[in-house]
Amino acid sequence: MPAASPPIELPARPAGPIERAIAEHVARLIPDQATIELGLGAIPETVTHALGGKRGLGVHSGAIGDGIADLMEAGIVDNRHKEIDPGITVATMLMGTRRLYRFADRNPAIHIRATSYTHDALVLGNFRRFIAINGALEVDLTGQMNAETAAGRHVGLVGGQMDFVRAANRAPDGRSIIALQSTNRDRTRSRIVARLADGVVSTPRAEADLVVTEHGIAELRGRTLAERAQALIAVADPSFRSELVKASERLL
Repeated sequence: MPAASPPIELPARPAGPIERAIAEHVARLIPDQATIELGLGAIPETVTHALGGKRGLGVHSGAIGDGIADLMEAGIVDNRHKEIDPGITVATMLMGTRRLYRFADRNPAIHIRATSYTHDALVLGNFRRFIAINGALEVDLTGQMNAETAAGRHVGLVGGQMDFVRAANRAPDGRSIIALQSTNRDRTRSRIVARLADGVVSTPRAEADLVVTEHGIAELRGRTLAERAQALIAVADPSFRSELVKASERLL
């Protein structure tokens, strides 16, 4: 029986220069033949637009948007090199527009699976070159990440971020990327912070790997806390760096 109403469309927010700069940095970190996971929002969707030069990508993700359909049609995502589900894009849900829904309709190259499969550690452990791309609202100078609250209010849930972050960190050639704008929208507050404002830790510093802002890439894996602070300050907005340096001297 046909649905009473069409599926809800969720177009991504149009990308601006900041999102495009972040996406270009992230794209440099994704090797050919990698299997990727993408979080939700404008930045992950913009990342798909920056992958035009890649070859042989696979997708195993929670949600996929219009950009994955574009990459599949272009042959950039062909899933041929996935250790499991070869030739198939696997996701939990579709979150995009009619363009995505029409592409996915009866498409044997897309499988929608339950989270008990897409997020399962034993399933994810099959991937050798797994790249997880997720977001955060704040990252502190030790690498702790808050992806749930802003100004004391819950604006999101942790969802499957930790499942994918851990899988990427444990994959032999995997990387976990947290991508975020260096400030809030009106550029009055840094999102690289001395301490997480609400004390909510969505991803612990033990799982920190790469943090990307429009100002560059911070490599955190295997670094001391002092080295992490230095790397994160380097990708913070320049107007907040001096106060972050002072804070790091008090903290570390």
